[in-house]
Amino acid sequence: MRHSNVIDIRGLNSYYGNRHVLFDIHFAIPANRITVIMGVSGCGKTTLLRHLIGLKPSPPGRLLVDGEDMGGFNEARMNQYRSRIGVLFQSGALFNSMSVADNVSVPLRVHSKLSRETIRIIATIKLHQVGLSEYCDYMPSQLSGGMQKRAGLARAMAMDPEILFVDEPSSGLDPITAAGLDNLILELRDTLGMTIIVVTHELESALHIADQIVVLDKGRLLAAGSPENIQSSQDERVVQFLQRQADQKHEDTEAYIKALVGRKLRQL
Repeated sequence: MRHSNVIDIRGLNSYYGNRHVLFDIHFAIPANRITVIMGVSGCGKTTLLRHLIGLKPSPPGRLLVDGEDMGGFNEARMNQYRSRIGVLFQSGALFNSMSVADNVSVPLRVHSKLSRETIRIIATIKLHQVGLSEYCDYMPSQLSGGMQKRAGLARAMAMDPEILFVDEPSSGLDPITAAGLDNLILELRDTLGMTIIVVTHELESALHIADQIVVLDKGRLLAAGSPENIQSSQDERVVQFLQRQADQKHEDTEAYIKALVGRKLRQL
């Protein structure tokens, strides 16, 4: 049964060893919409993304996919879920020793039994969708940063995923190239009906593409809602983020000296 929400996050906590990095995260990701997860560096965006794509295990009952508990997935069920998703990594993560078309072909070669010729045709179609059909035989090093991102997006779409995860799509790109990638993400939602989750700290991009914005800070959920709702939020930290206000530095000299002395003593 297909739910209106593809993914439900219900009180998710996450740890790296003894370090608590996500605190009681609650929100839902609606189908066929763009959800943007944003916040300052170190706020927990990447950790949350790792849970959503199954790279970091989730406790039982905390992350549901179409109503099914991801925490209870066995290896076969997890692989089935991963076959439904595509991931565009922040760097593009292309294999430098392969041509652009061969990079896009990798998921099809690994997860399908299609002929080599059919795979080549599909790779060309995917590259056409991102405006790179003329660059099939180029090597990644011959592409600009924006073109590498689009090639990575073509590879993420190779298996026709229902859910697309995009990590920092505008990172390292000039404003014009970044805007073009934003428009491409909107086109994927509108023409293919994809559910898209974008992780970014770029406010202008988020407000342009998002149907829903989720704001994290220090591992906690500050707000979740439409761009209009987020922009009208009265939360001080959300307002600070939206207005690009720097943190105020409060230096406690005595506490700093005590911490420094304590560190020196532990090293003796």
